[in-house]
Amino acid sequence: MKKILFFDATNQWVLAESFHFNDEGDLENVASYTGIHPRESSKVLIQELRNILSRSNWKSPDLIVCALGPGSFTGLRIAVATARNLAQLWKIPAIGIDSLNVYSSFYFQEVGDPVSVAIEAKQKKIYFAMEDQRGFFGSIDVKPDDIMERIPEDRLHAFLTSQRYSDNPEFFGGIPILENLPSGSAALNQMKEQIIKAIKFPENFPYWKLVPNYVRGTYVDDKSTV
Repeated sequence: MKKILFFDATNQWVLAESFHFNDEGDLENVASYTGIHPRESSKVLIQELRNILSRSNWKSPDLIVCALGPGSFTGLRIAVATARNLAQLWKIPAIGIDSLNVYSSFYFQEVGDPVSVAIEAKQKKIYFAMEDQRGFFGSIDVKPDDIMERIPEDRLHAFLTSQRYSDNPEFFGGIPILENLPSGSAALNQMKEQIIKAIKFPENFPYWKLVPNYVRGTYVDDKSTV
């Protein structure tokens, strides 16, 4: 039985969860925390990770899985720095995953139909991703009116019929994410092969390989709001 610690602080919310991963490859949630903290992620993340470890009766996990972004610039840095520091401290492997992959896989599992997810990204853009039976597509940095130009033709039908989720429905319409915060469970189930490899060969998954997924590359190249 291996112990997995998952967390995400890349957007307006903090997710912190612990899972048991058995020899058959089954995941069992042990403890979870979800909360909306748009400007307190640094303080709240550390506090809730301590609480999760205490509720799980763990001194440390065997593996860290961390959401890397896209999301807020500060949130990305906090999440990745925390994952790197803890993995180095505990001398355990660490895996990163696209934040929108976490969200889209969770909602896709919930509804069983194609879903699309949008996170407001300033500059009149969104970070966009979708998931259907063929898997995850994204994340892309795009203006809402340009989404269809960026989606492969063979997946346009899935997008047009998708259930939409948004962290700001007034800017990009959809079911409010803030009213149904996601879990990392679906994403972890999708990445079981990678989890097994990290557990068997921890030297191949060192903390320093975790890098924030900025998508936009830099937040200062283009200051235009047009």
